[in-house]
Amino acid sequence: MNLLLLHGALGTRQQLGLLSDVLPGVRTRTLEFRGHGERAIPEEGLSMEVFQRDIADALDEAGWDEAHLFGFSMGGYAALLFAARFPDRVSSVVTLGTKVKWDREGLDRELRLLDTQKMTEKVPQFVLELLTQHGPERWEDLVRATATLITGLHEQPPLTRDALEKIKCPVMLCVGDRDRTAVPEHTLEAARLMPRGSTLVLPDTQHPFDAVDLNVLLPHLRAFWGLEVED
Repeated sequence: MNLLLLHGALGTRQQLGLLSDVLPGVRTRTLEFRGHGERAIPEEGLSMEVFQRDIADALDEAGWDEAHLFGFSMGGYAALLFAARFPDRVSSVVTLGTKVKWDREGLDRELRLLDTQKMTEKVPQFVLELLTQHGPERWEDLVRATATLITGLHEQPPLTRDALEKIKCPVMLCVGDRDRTAVPEHTLEAARLMPRGSTLVLPDTQHPFDAVDLNVLLPHLRAFWGLEVED
């Protein structure tokens, strides 16, 4: 089984490293989107078009004609869109904490969180993590590029009803019942539009990947992928 792991906004390949560690026997690769970690922001900025090319390049570099995709948050959005556009290259999709509907209210909330000055004042520890992961000269550029990206997802959403209906592979959308970013109701609506869509609501779980109990999530992933379930 080939599995490509896609991190979330402002993350790096290390974000999902723990998941690859607990899936022995699975051929796993972790993608780092452009603009994140040591990869420069392209001149055109960040967009889902850029991320689509990143996914295709990662599959080509691995020598995989197709793979299962697991995407956290923004990575899940990119995975769903890739499955809609390139169905022959995707065996299945699992998303976790993915915001599938960027309405005005949700966008405004996220944009308030992406104010670099307020971030420095209110969440200095998180800013230190960003500085360490993306570099002291680049983390603010990444935050601003991400704000532009999600604004575009609101103004011209690529993951439309038509796109969701085109996803023919098995899909499991996972979301925490306390996730204020992804919004469980929107997740359930999106799953109903996909021919083979399903959902998993994780109890007492907020948005950050670190808030997810892998002991709860892993059995569901193994069952979805048809792997042997460990005792």
